[in-house]
Amino acid sequence: MKDATIAFAGMLQAGELVRQIASSGTCSQQAARATLDSIFKLDAESTEAVYDGLGGVRMGLRVLVELFGARAAQDSLASLNHALGMGKLGRRIQRDEPRSAALGREISLVESAWRDSEDPLDAAVISQLADAYQSHVSTLDFRLSINGKPDYLRQDDKVALIRALLLGGIRSAFLWHQVGGRQWRLIFQRRKMLHQAETLLTA
Repeated sequence: MKDATIAFAGMLQAGELVRQIASSGTCSQQAARATLDSIFKLDAESTEAVYDGLGGVRMGLRVLVELFGARAAQDSLASLNHALGMGKLGRRIQRDEPRSAALGREISLVESAWRDSEDPLDAAVISQLADAYQSHVSTLDFRLSINGKPDYLRQDDKVALIRALLLGGIRSAFLWHQVGGRQWRLIFQRRKMLHQAETLLTA
């Protein structure tokens, strides 16, 4: 339950970051760095190590607590919709071995730019991740619908960052499925996940 909660919080965090950019044109830089870094943490020793510790997924844990608490705000519901969409995309990619392999190869090519850069929010890294998303995810028959202010959704740099963050969310979706995360558990085990998230936030 701990690992599934952390991974789902990673999905929610990516969803919340996308919502922030689409609605306000900006997002939490610290959380965005952790989400983008997670794309390259394929051999992490633990689930929380994918995010460089619980601090890297704190935003997602807070969204989870708000969602599964007494009353979910509209913003957190939008983040949930994005996260569920990423989960669906993740499953489709995992079932499509050629697509999954091609995406993996492209991410490995981006990794050198990520390692050379001092910042995962470097424009070159974001652009290459966005291209990977567009080539291997946007071509699926299911596509995410991002609602926001048209002024922001028409700006190339913001669209690129949204795509890169969605790729980070799909990375969390892969992880979520690996540790036993399933959509039905969000209904029947939400109280357990809420308690786990609250515990992790105080750790």
